[in-house]
Amino acid sequence: MMIGSEKLLPVLAVPAEHQGHPLQLNDVKVVGVNVRSGWTAKTASEALDGSIEAVGKKPSYIISDNDSKMRKAVGLSNYTWHRDISHTLAMFMERVYKDDADFVDFNKKMATCKQQHCMREAAYLQSPSQRTKARFMNLSECVRWADKMLRIFHKLGRREQEVFSFLRPYASFVDEMKEMVSCIQFIETRMKHNGLSKNTIAECRRHVCATVMCGNDRMRRVGQQILDYLAKEKLLLKDNETVNNSSDIIESTFGIFKYKQSPNKLNGVTARVLHLPVILAYAGESASKNYNVKERLCRTKIMDINLWRDENLMENLVAKRIQTLKTA
Repeated sequence: MMIGSEKLLPVLAVPAEHQGHPLQLNDVKVVGVNVRSGWTAKTASEALDGSIEAVGKKPSYIISDNDSKMRKAVGLSNYTWHRDISHTLAMFMERVYKDDADFVDFNKKMATCKQQHCMREAAYLQSPSQRTKARFMNLSECVRWADKMLRIFHKLGRREQEVFSFLRPYASFVDEMKEMVSCIQFIETRMKHNGLSKNTIAECRRHVCATVMCGNDRMRRVGQQILDYLAKEKLLLKDNETVNNSSDIIESTFGIFKYKQSPNKLNGVTARVLHLPVILAYAGESASKNYNVKERLCRTKIMDINLWRDENLMENLVAKRIQTLKTA
């Protein structure tokens, strides 16, 4: 996670056996907080090994996205690596559709329409906004919007039909994207709710073969990548093993930290990151009721926090700025 000029690499622990539901905050424990100006595979591997050594128990496997440094770091540490299901499926979609003429033109026309008709009478029907960097992880909203617009097009007023007339030539492409998104959501739901196992892999393979593998060339290319991915993941599993393969909880944890941290990016990672272990440990209702705030405040010393900060975090640039300007 990039914060100003610093990069935060947390190491989180979750139960190895799937718990029968998508990972939640109270399933997670922070076992390592590591901060650097930049990470390599070697330094990430060292941070991972250090956190595991502190816990005193080796993990059954490690989950991360497809970042090359993290993939190499896990390999250097010689652990089983499961690729996050959401990032992986989005990567397959990106490989096929990113430079595809139909996809590029469709997105350009959506963006042009939004730009030209911003704050005008038809703006209330505009497409939802997307994060360009994470576009292929957030396709569903735009696809759902386009599908609904095409289905109600004949009910729109003359002006609205003029503004959104660009959609009609893409009706078959929208149907294709709707089928792809539906298949991906099916796989993600099965994996996150039921876990990665030989049974869920077989179920997802059947669904892919019955849907996208019956589609056009683009759909089949994505489908084949999904089938290859499922086959590789199956080789990592024992007979009756059911494991997690979603790192969504990392994004949720980052969201908590972004909410807590100062908006001044010059601060970088501060001791406020120590909120994370507490929030995660007491995320459940029963655990939070047993949390004695007074006891913790009396037991935790500012001196200990400052010592941890000096040993684990980088120099605070806001403090450095203040001290430097004082010398004027």
